[in-house]
Amino acid sequence: MLCGVHNHDLAPNLSGHLLAGRLRGEEKQRVIDMTKSLAKHRNILTDLKEKNKESVTLI
Repeated sequence: MLCGVHNHDLAPNLSGHLLAGRLRGEEKQRVIDMTKSLAKHRNILTDLKEKNKESVTLI
């Protein structure tokens, strides 16, 4: 930031952004449950994205 103004445009896609990629409480619990069930990481991510179409969470 320079003088209180951003020196770049807002990214069109927030994929990979730390705040945008955070999991909500119920999503965290879903990850815990699926991990205990020995689900593969890609299957967990696919499940999260199916339940929340706006999710930009990455592995």
